[in-house]
Amino acid sequence: MDKLSKDLLSRWQFLESGDGLKRAGSMARVLWIAGLLLCIVVVFGICYGLHPAVVAIAAVAMGWVIAERNAVRARLSQWPILRQYIDWKRVQDDLTNDKEKA
Repeated sequence: MDKLSKDLLSRWQFLESGDGLKRAGSMARVLWIAGLLLCIVVVFGICYGLHPAVVAIAAVAMGWVIAERNAVRARLSQWPILRQYIDWKRVQDDLTNDKEKA
């Protein structure tokens, strides 16, 4: 099994059996706070006339953080539906077989 497949199956297993959902929710909150702080930096940077490069870098970082938060929230909302279609026995077998081969 290639590394990408193994990583995806491991993430699914962690979401199903571990505290992955709780950690993803916490990450969404952390990203929301980071986005808010970066927004404040951008606003104050514009108001106080900081160098345009500083404002631009903060704005790009803010956009990336907001996009990541939205992606995490979308995955969290889709997980209850997606998990119904996953063959958990096959996931476990594939991960077990991969560990035995290594």
